[in-house]
Amino acid sequence: MTYFRILLAVILLHSLPVSGQSRDSILHAYDSEIIYRSGNKYAKGNERLSFEALGKEFTTPQTQGMYQKSKRLLTISRIFNVASVALIITSVFTKTNVGGSIGFAAGTGALGLTGIYFQTESSRYIDRATWERNRDILAGMLHQ
Repeated sequence: MTYFRILLAVILLHSLPVSGQSRDSILHAYDSEIIYRSGNKYAKGNERLSFEALGKEFTTPQTQGMYQKSKRLLTISRIFNVASVALIITSVFTKTNVGGSIGFAAGTGALGLTGIYFQTESSRYIDRATWERNRDILAGMLHQ
């Protein structure tokens, strides 16, 4: 008799309409709203996003601030990388002794490494902003 009551309760509870979030709507939001990064390319659903287009995706002050910081660091990185290439070109057309060539090589390496440092820092900020944006979207879907 007790097993019959438990079975009846399970059947009744299973047949009641559930007002929770459906799994399909969460998966749809995950597939269409979450931003993915692959190398230096970004995608949201089936849409490719440029770094500049990402700015419109960050709506909170915190994520917008991280995006702006990432953008500034990326600009600094590009300046160092261009300076490194300019130094290489200058060294090709400048006739110097061995010491001068070593100086050009050291300068090129230092500028290149500095550019890599700023690019890495830029990536850290944009990754954090993207993570927080994605978290906010999924958390919002779970609380609906």
